[in-house]
Amino acid sequence: MPDSDETTGVPWRSPRLYLLVAMAAVAPLDVNIIGPALPAIADAFDVSSARSGLVITAFAAPGAFLAPIVGMYADRFGRRRIVVPCLLIYGVAGVAVTLVTELWMVLVLRAVQGSVGGSILASLSLALVGDYYDGPRRNAVMGVVSASISFSAAAGPVLGGVLAARSWDAPFYLYGSSVVVAGLVYYYLDAPAVEAEGTSSDGRDGSYIRAAIASLPTRQALVVYGATLAGFTLFFGGVLTAVPFLLEETYGLESGRVGALVTGAMMVAAVVAVFNGRFARYLSNLGMVTIGFGFYALGLVGVWAAGSATGVLLALGVFGIGHGLLLPSVASALSALAGPEFRGGVMSLRTSVILGAQAIGPPLFTLPATRLDVGYELPLAVAGVGAALFAVGLFAAAGGRTGLVVGAAES
Repeated sequence: MPDSDETTGVPWRSPRLYLLVAMAAVAPLDVNIIGPALPAIADAFDVSSARSGLVITAFAAPGAFLAPIVGMYADRFGRRRIVVPCLLIYGVAGVAVTLVTELWMVLVLRAVQGSVGGSILASLSLALVGDYYDGPRRNAVMGVVSASISFSAAAGPVLGGVLAARSWDAPFYLYGSSVVVAGLVYYYLDAPAVEAEGTSSDGRDGSYIRAAIASLPTRQALVVYGATLAGFTLFFGGVLTAVPFLLEETYGLESGRVGALVTGAMMVAAVVAVFNGRFARYLSNLGMVTIGFGFYALGLVGVWAAGSATGVLLALGVFGIGHGLLLPSVASALSALAGPEFRGGVMSLRTSVILGAQAIGPPLFTLPATRLDVGYELPLAVAGVGAALFAVGLFAAAGGRTGLVVGAAES
């Protein structure tokens, strides 16, 4: 049964919490640990860097299309019943990469992984948070689970790089942890009460989709999904793409130091996310998202204005505050908008939105910088101004200051 609204703290003594954290923590192993291994993969199979990059593309492409389908079946058959097979397939296919001898085999196995893992697992774990918890406690647990995603994402490149230095396939052994988590979830995670309720559709996919769309308040859903798309576009395009190029070209930093600076920003986001439950006592989810875009704006403009690598680090920390506010808040908002019978699909659609941001974010920053030859400072500054305008738009959508505090209508 979900906890009452009066219970607001993180249930640190609950085994359920740590199972949810473990599920979320294996999700960022999708791309983060493999990126540093791409040069080693190219050497091992004697291919170009572009072809080795397909190891990332092969994983990301299936998830963008299949995430809502996985979410639909999670709603129909029960989220725990879907999560366990997804964890198993994700882990087994990942470890199986260590046994192959051709690049096309790697790509096939990565596509299998991408069809069930990564961001899909993250969304399903967040959907389960919505099943188990209500009110401020939902925000508190959502913050901890989101923080585990951020910590794992931050540690992934470092761990992947160390392992890839030993062997191109060494990072893939880490996917075995997903199999362990699958076993723990199967044996120890109690099924949420909503799993027995089923959906209100007649079992057909079209009926489910129509019913799910009809169940959502259209305006609020568009605001939350739009904020998700905008926020992650700035993150993938600005912080993970433009900033590394800026640090290398303008400040002459090597890849190791660049990675450390970006990791610092992600760690700040993780720490802020942990306190989401406390913030939720005073601010609505839309309020936290609005303030988050304000920090996005300050951080991106700060990167543009920084005159040193240290200045960029401080600006990235400001951006990280905004990302730490946005991550759990949009997840909590979507979880609150969706009924339990559609929560898996609604949260998995969030995955498709994030993967869309991952696709469009980098070109939005690299194309102006390279084609127009304006460098990366100007696109980052423009993005900062855009984030500020988006924050103003969210403020207006909330109906002003009173719409940002607890007790106002949530979006």
